[in-house]
Amino acid sequence: MTHRFLCANHRQWLQSNPAAANAHFADTQDTGQWYREQGLWQQALPYVGCAYETAEIVLTLQARDKATCVINFTSCAILLADTWHKAGEHANSSEVLRNAQQRLVPEHTLCYQQPVIQDCIRDCIKALARGEQFKQDLYLNSNDSRLSH
Repeated sequence: MTHRFLCANHRQWLQSNPAAANAHFADTQDTGQWYREQGLWQQALPYVGCAYETAEIVLTLQARDKATCVINFTSCAILLADTWHKAGEHANSSEVLRNAQQRLVPEHTLCYQQPVIQDCIRDCIKALARGEQFKQDLYLNSNDSRLSH
């Protein structure tokens, strides 16, 4: 993704402190969700974006169980994509969903000896793909309706 939410120093610190990364993930996700509930999409973006990037760090560190990390990462990707969409940034929304799918593919491969976790990862990849397809269909339908008027 071309847009970054965590600065390099903060990212490095979170990568070397798994407990802090877990706490940061929870705090930023909660704060972002509060702004979303208020309909303040632009204010929610930095928090939801930080939660997404932190969820990716936690997934990489595997500080918690793999399935929980995958589900948290996927839910944050969907939350960030929806926030971008509601803020009017449709290209960023689609990019998040595609990047999240690509990020999970190697995790699926690495878990070849854990079929339950592989199923979880596959379901998350499918959910991200369905979200991307839904956004594409929505975009095409809105363009078709504009053309017909």
